[in-house]
Amino acid sequence: MKRTAALESRQLRCWLAVAIIAIPVLAVSPSHLRAELRAANGNMARFPPPNGVSPRDYNQKLARGVVARVPAHASVAAVGAVLSESWTRWVAYAIAPRQLTTGSAQWTMVFGETPQQAGLHPRRAWRYGADWLVER
Repeated sequence: MKRTAALESRQLRCWLAVAIIAIPVLAVSPSHLRAELRAANGNMARFPPPNGVSPRDYNQKLARGVVARVPAHASVAAVGAVLSESWTRWVAYAIAPRQLTTGSAQWTMVFGETPQQAGLHPRRAWRYGADWLVER
């Protein structure tokens, strides 16, 4: 009899553990999956600034331009921005799989100045507000 009670107690604990782990995941998953599907279908809604990043620090049009013009395998350099700031991590996420780099690259995002002021000699350049996307 003790053995049956212990087995039932263990099974109950396993089911409780599964419920505690699974219920939050199942509750959040549908909305998360819908958001991912919208982004995968080409919806540009995935480019708004994240929480805690002001629209002044994040140029949504520039992120769209990078995704539209820069090949997926390319690296993108940044001029006029400190890459260790939190908003640049969001830029790196938004333009993925392109790699945001501190070195030189064929493609460069120029923040807050013109390509000429940054010392670049672009083959082509696109302006997005105060910022630029440059192909060298």
